Amino acid sequence: MRSSNSIYSSDSSSSQSLAFYKRADLIMTGVLGVCLLYSLALAPWHGTWMTSIVVGGLTLGIAVFLLNTMAGTRFMRCVVATGFMVMSALHIHQAHGTVEMHFSIFVLLALLIFYRDWLPIVVATVVIAIHHFLFFYLQVSGVGVYVTEHPMLSMIFIHAGYVVAEAGVLVYLAILAQKDAMQGESLADTTHQITADGQHINLSYRVPFESPVTDAFNGFLDQLENLVSGVNKKLDHMREMGSDLAGKSTHVSSSAERQASESEYMVQAMQEMSTATAEVARNAEQAASSARNADHHAQQGNRAMQNIKAEITSLNVDINLTGEAVVGAAQLANDIHQVVDVIRGVAEQTNLLALNAAIEAARAGDQGRGFAVVADEVRNLSQRTAQSLNEIQDFIERLQQASQSAREAMGRSQTSVQRCLQAADASANTLSGMANEISQISRINDMIATATQQQSTVGDDVARHLREVDGIARSNAAQAVDLKALSAQLNMLSVDLDGQIKRFSTRR
Repeated sequence: MRSSNSIYSSDSSSSQSLAFYKRADLIMTGVLGVCLLYSLALAPWHGTWMTSIVVGGLTLGIAVFLLNTMAGTRFMRCVVATGFMVMSALHIHQAHGTVEMHFSIFVLLALLIFYRDWLPIVVATVVIAIHHFLFFYLQVSGVGVYVTEHPMLSMIFIHAGYVVAEAGVLVYLAILAQKDAMQGESLADTTHQITADGQHINLSYRVPFESPVTDAFNGFLDQLENLVSGVNKKLDHMREMGSDLAGKSTHVSSSAERQASESEYMVQAMQEMSTATAEVARNAEQAASSARNADHHAQQGNRAMQNIKAEITSLNVDINLTGEAVVGAAQLANDIHQVVDVIRGVAEQTNLLALNAAIEAARAGDQGRGFAVVADEVRNLSQRTAQSLNEIQDFIERLQQASQSAREAMGRSQTSVQRCLQAADASANTLSGMANEISQISRINDMIATATQQQSTVGDDVARHLREVDGIARSNAAQAVDLKALSAQLNMLSVDLDGQIKRFSTRR
C-alpha cells in the first residue's frame, strides 16, 4: 500500500480510498453538527447559550472550512477527532460535570473507528485526557468550568483509565480495519487493472499486498491463467478435431449410404435364400416322408423275407425228414427184396419138392394119385407164388428205382433249399441293410428337413436383423449428416470461443 508520511496528504493515492475518506469526513462533520444542536438543547439548563454558540459554533465552523479545503486528508481526520472531544467537553461543562455526559466521550471515540485509522483515536484520547486534568485543576481553582460534579482526582484517573482502555481496543480494531481496507483496495486496484481495457481481461496482474486473502486471490489468478492457457491449447486442438471430424463425418455419411445400399441388397438376397430354403425344407420333408414309407415297406419286406426264410427252413426240415423216410423206404424195399428172395427160394424148393412128389406119385401109381393132385396144386401154388414174387420183384425194383429217384430229387431239393436258404439269408441281409439304410436316409432327411426349417427360420431372423441393420445404417447416415452439421456448429463454436478466450491476456 502506498501511503504518505504527512498527515496533510491522503492516506492512499487510489481514488477509491480518497473518495471513502471524503465521504467519512462529511459524515463526521454532520455528527459535529448534531453535537452542536445537542449543545444548544443543553444551553437552557444552566444558561450556557454563549458558551454553546461560541465553542460549538467555532468547532463546527473549523470543521466545515477544512472539509472544503482538506477533505480526505489525515489532518482532517485528526481535526474531526479533536472536535469530537471538544464537543464532549462542552456537553460535560454545560451539564456541570454530570456523569452521564461522560458517556459521549466513549460514543464519539467509537465513531472514530469508521475512519479505519488509529491516529485520530490517539489524538482524541490525548485531547480528552488533557481536558480532564486541565479542567479538574481549573474547577478546583474556582475558574467556573466543570469536569465532574464532585471534583476528585481519583475519579479523573478512573475516567482516564476507561478512556485509555477503550482507545487501546479501538486502535487495535482500527489497525485491523486498515489492513482489511488496504487488502480490499489492493484487490479492487488489481481487479480494475485486470479489466481496465473493457474488451480484454489481463491475467498478468497480481495483488501486491500480501495476506492470506490476497495470496489466495493470486493463486486463483494463477489457476485461471493456467486454465485459460490450457483452454487456448484445447481450442487449437478442438479446431483440429473439428476439421478432422468434418472430414470423417463426410466419410461416415458416404460409408453409411453404401452400407445402407449393401444392407438392402443383403436383405433381398436373404429373403430369396429364405424362400429357397423353405422350398428345400418342403422337398426335404416330402423326401423324409417318402423315405419313411420306403422304410416301412422295407421293414414289411424284411419281415416277409424272414417269414419265407422260416418257411424254407421248415421245408428243409420236412425234406430232410422225407429224405430220411425215402431212405427208410428204400431200406425196407431191400429188406423186402431179401424176403422175396427167401420166399423165391422156398417156392423153388417147393416146386422141386412138388415135382419130386409128382414123380414119386407117378411111380406110386394109383396110390399116389391123390398125392399127385396135391403135388400139382402145390406146384401150381409154387408157380403162382413165383409169378407173384416176380411181380413183387418188379414192384420192388420199380420202388427202389422210385426211391432212388426220390432220393436223388430229395438231394437236389435239399441243395435247392440250401441255395434258397442262402438266397433268403442274403435277401434278408440285403433287405435288413436296405431297411437300415432307408432308416438312416429317413433320419438324415428328417435332420435335413429340421435343419432346413431352422435355417429358414434363421434366414428369416437374419433377414429381419438385416432389415434392422439397414434401418440402423440409414439412421447412421442421417446421424452422420447431423454429425456433419454439428461439426460445423462445433467449428463455429470453437471460433466464437476462441474469440472470447482471446479476451484473456496471459504471461504465456
